[in-house]
Amino acid sequence: MFAPFKAFKNPAILDVETHKDLKIAKPYNYSFMQDVETVPLTFSELLSCSMYYPVMFGIFEGEIFPFAVLGINGKNVYLNEDGFFKVDVIPKAIQVYPFGVIRQKKEDEMDWIVIVDEECKKEEGEALFEEDGSETIYFKSIKSELSELALDFQKVYEFCKEIYNLGYLKSINFDVSTKYGKARFKNVLIGNIEVLSKIQPEKLYYLNTAGYLPIIYSIYFSVRNFKLFDLI
Repeated sequence: MFAPFKAFKNPAILDVETHKDLKIAKPYNYSFMQDVETVPLTFSELLSCSMYYPVMFGIFEGEIFPFAVLGINGKNVYLNEDGFFKVDVIPKAIQVYPFGVIRQKKEDEMDWIVIVDEECKKEEGEALFEEDGSETIYFKSIKSELSELALDFQKVYEFCKEIYNLGYLKSINFDVSTKYGKARFKNVLIGNIEVLSKIQPEKLYYLNTAGYLPIIYSIYFSVRNFKLFDLI
């Protein structure tokens, strides 16, 4: 099972029987992200996020996935003192918190399941289920967002698998030094520019029309966004 990212303090798989009386209050700001250093990304936001954050690929349980780096040494540098982001682009997984989706393997199939952070349980919060077990209007709207999120995550996993198998990613280790301290990244993946520069025109055409090529290059150059850590 893929675990939720660090913002979830008390994650639980959402279940109508277990959570029939659960009421959730969404945070009014993003202070729950203050010590979160990385967050997974979906396919549709790769390009926009790589404009503001360092973006790289990691490997977990045999799957390749992209993630944005929000800080180092337990400090999210993109949050201001009031708990709001200093930049306009906020990763989707953060926006749907305290809800989320994770993939669970069942035999040879992967299912997306809904999770919730029970840390946000409040008596004055929004109910998720009616007395008869049906979903409330509030949760139906949340579930619609989560369905789109799951599809977007599924697309990014397929994208990562394809470009990795084609040899367009390479593993690197590197050090980062900022005013918040130093960090070492081990066995992360970035675009293999050397291979990309030598591919055949027909393959290049496919990568371009699929929208893959600008994403790969944008992520490759996004490592320069570590410089923003000293500026924002």
